[in-house]
Amino acid sequence: MTNPDPGIQTPQNQNPELQKRTQLEQNARNGSNYFFWIAFFSIFNQVMDKLSTTRRFVFGLGTPQYIDRLLEGSNPGLIWVIIIVLATIFVLFGIFSRRRNIPIYILGIIFYFADMVFSLLAMDIIGTAVHLVFIVLLVMGLTATRKLNDQPPV
Repeated sequence: MTNPDPGIQTPQNQNPELQKRTQLEQNARNGSNYFFWIAFFSIFNQVMDKLSTTRRFVFGLGTPQYIDRLLEGSNPGLIWVIIIVLATIFVLFGIFSRRRNIPIYILGIIFYFADMVFSLLAMDIIGTAVHLVFIVLLVMGLTATRKLNDQPPV
């Protein structure tokens, strides 16, 4: 199929370097978005727990689960504070990773890895597996971000 207007860029006639940069930008953005999803699902899971529903997502944080089990559910206010603080921290990781701040991005991955340990200690095997998948996706986003930072600006 031919392009009726040769002045319009289509994927077929787009500059390969521009295509590569566009793909890197998308991968970097997708990677940083996982920090926002982690924060959202952590709060969502707590709301679902308080509504006494059996619906729960495995994408949240393991630290609140672990602490709640340690305290045997005796201090729900403390768990809310922990979740809000952690969710805020992960939102900040998302914001700074979108700004291509490599050290903060790495710190966010380390935080999430530490949370995976708490998920494992809480005996949440599925949650631990999801953490591993998200860590891989976060590292892929970090890799794309590093490659973008190494390229000259457009």
